[in-house]
Amino acid sequence: MLSIVVLFVVCFVTILLCVGAATSYFKSKQTQQIRNMLLKVESGVQVSVNGADWLKPAQSDDALAKLFRNFEFIDKLDLLIEQSGESSNATKLLLSCLVAGVVGYVVGLKFEFLGTRTVTAACISLIVAYLPFWNLLRKRKKQLAMFESQLPEALDFIARSMRAGHGLTIAMEMLAADSPDPIGRAFRAVSNDVQLGSPLSTALDKLINLFPMIDVRFFASTVILQQETGGNLGEILSKLALIIRERFRLKGQVKAASAHGRITGMVLVLMPVTVALFMMATSPQYLIEMANDKTGKIMIYGAILGQIVGYFVIRKIINIKV
Repeated sequence: MLSIVVLFVVCFVTILLCVGAATSYFKSKQTQQIRNMLLKVESGVQVSVNGADWLKPAQSDDALAKLFRNFEFIDKLDLLIEQSGESSNATKLLLSCLVAGVVGYVVGLKFEFLGTRTVTAACISLIVAYLPFWNLLRKRKKQLAMFESQLPEALDFIARSMRAGHGLTIAMEMLAADSPDPIGRAFRAVSNDVQLGSPLSTALDKLINLFPMIDVRFFASTVILQQETGGNLGEILSKLALIIRERFRLKGQVKAASAHGRITGMVLVLMPVTVALFMMATSPQYLIEMANDKTGKIMIYGAILGQIVGYFVIRKIINIKV
């Protein structure tokens, strides 16, 4: 009986500790979100109220982040991370690239494909170290494409809300509350900035910086011009949404017409790599002897360089912007 009571007490205390830890975590997460939201408001006024020093970004960063803040490219990395929808930061991205590069170098020392183990390890290390950044760019591209596809419906939503009698800021708040990410997250940030005292033009500038698209620039220009000169903003936004949909339709036609070129480019890029991997699996000694020969090394390096140049040339040819 005593053992059952002890077990019950231990389980009860454990559950209480878990609930307390979870509550503390979510509260700290919410506090951090509020801090980040306040820090992103660029009102141009310095905070001089006592007890509000925690709003300064320098005191919310760790020592490594403070060191990296001295470099300009860190801000660009933070912008890329924000555009990808991730909750990470530039410091974590650089550390992940560094760790991946070290692991790739250690693993690469066990192979000898490009003459020496050191050269092979260095090449593998560079490729593996680039993977976290490549994954970030892939997510950023996906987020931008999703935002672009959601933008016409968002403009129609704002236009209908304004025809129903709502103001622009109220319409954007309703859009942020009812829309999925990334369109909801973007207009939620605009709405929060306006509610915290930031001018609408500044909030729209942030939106353009976060989603650098011509359609977003059209939307921001339309809103600013309507505020300065007047006019039926709902009707203008409806026509803008129609233009964006027509451009999507044209883009789909161009994509279908260039499908043959894209498939051809993919085959031309992947075929030499596939042949090399097949030869490594069937006749590895052939490639090893070629890599040990001076002329063979030059041929291998030339083939790799040609593949890289060919990939970018083919990509440039088939990338038709609409």
